[in-house]
Amino acid sequence: MKKHVIFDIDGTLLDSEESVLLSLQETVLMKKGKHMETEELKFALGIPSEAALRRLGFAEEELAETVQFWGTLTPSYHKYMRIFPGIRETLTALKEKGIHLGIVTSRNRPEYEKDFLPFGLEPFFDTVICADDTIRHKPDGEPVREYLRRQKAQPEEAVYIGDTAYDMTCAADAGVESALALWGCASPEHIRADFYLAHPGEIPSVFVREEDPRKNRRWLKWAMELQFIAQAGLTYSKDRFDLERFGRIREIAAEIVSCNTDLSFEQVHDLFCLESGYQTPKLDSRAAIIRDGQILLVQEMTGRWSMPGGWVDMDQTIRENTVKEAREEAGMLVAPVKIVAVQDRNRHNLPPQAYNICKVFILCEPIEGKFERNIETVQSGWFPPDRLPQMDADKTTEEQVAMCFAAAENENWKVLFD
Repeated sequence: MKKHVIFDIDGTLLDSEESVLLSLQETVLMKKGKHMETEELKFALGIPSEAALRRLGFAEEELAETVQFWGTLTPSYHKYMRIFPGIRETLTALKEKGIHLGIVTSRNRPEYEKDFLPFGLEPFFDTVICADDTIRHKPDGEPVREYLRRQKAQPEEAVYIGDTAYDMTCAADAGVESALALWGCASPEHIRADFYLAHPGEIPSVFVREEDPRKNRRWLKWAMELQFIAQAGLTYSKDRFDLERFGRIREIAAEIVSCNTDLSFEQVHDLFCLESGYQTPKLDSRAAIIRDGQILLVQEMTGRWSMPGGWVDMDQTIRENTVKEAREEAGMLVAPVKIVAVQDRNRHNLPPQAYNICKVFILCEPIEGKFERNIETVQSGWFPPDRLPQMDADKTTEEQVAMCFAAAENENWKVLFD
């Protein structure tokens, strides 16, 4: 649980990209007589105004006057600025939980007051660090360290949320965890972060959740892991000696729990080790990794192809398992963005199984990675929707791939479920 959540402004709290770029475009045109496309100016997002102007060739003696001139233009572009959906509700929820909120921005104090204050979010924040509050600026970690100094906070107590590589580097340099705001990030490709957030509403559940009770009960984690290993071994092993060994591992798991609780070995064995009680479906997660109109697929040992994925492990959330499977099978670090569908496997995949499986398809942004052959997959590849390889219908069908492409193209996609 974090005590301090620190936000960048542009691209994180405010959708201000168009406003910043259009006003900078006009500044360059008026001051240098040069027309530049807004795409060429995107480097200026997330860094101080002076740094952006230096990269555009403005001399040091011109900076102060040009920054002021740029500032006089921004009000005419305020109509393009808005608070990202879900931000106000998220800030309210965090304050209700007693979290200290802060801002670290590359805007100077006059820019902050002129462009940010009109949105009425200032009362949520305890401390605001602007570009003129420190000597060094993002991507240097000094602005975040200044926040920690003023709040008398430790780095491990804080997280910094931003939308650019500059923000993530700033956080890392200050020794705090970083979270990339995918809702404002132009592209997460090659941006390393500790967390990837698809929507502001995820912030309270990720950073203000109660501590996992297993964290300080290592014996319980060990017992659960041993049970998981034993269950898999008993399911897939054929050798009778191996079956005996996995059975003994199951007993050890039950003994660990029994020795640390008031439950008898027999009670734990019945509850913890036996597949008794009401039968429920197994859970399978699949990563739909789409970039530039192509989807990343992996080739199974059978020679057929599928989306990276597999059984959700007993100690993993669906998000965590999706990230793990993409890394293990495709060598790709991904950021899960949204659920595409939850499907009953026997209604969509062949051949039919004697037990039920729920398949969860998650749209993911690729960050970076390199495929390496492993025990499950022999190669990976990017494919457009009209040139798919032979699919492994047991795991992924062409229809499911088409469904994921449709979700990637539709910002307002509604989750499909059986």
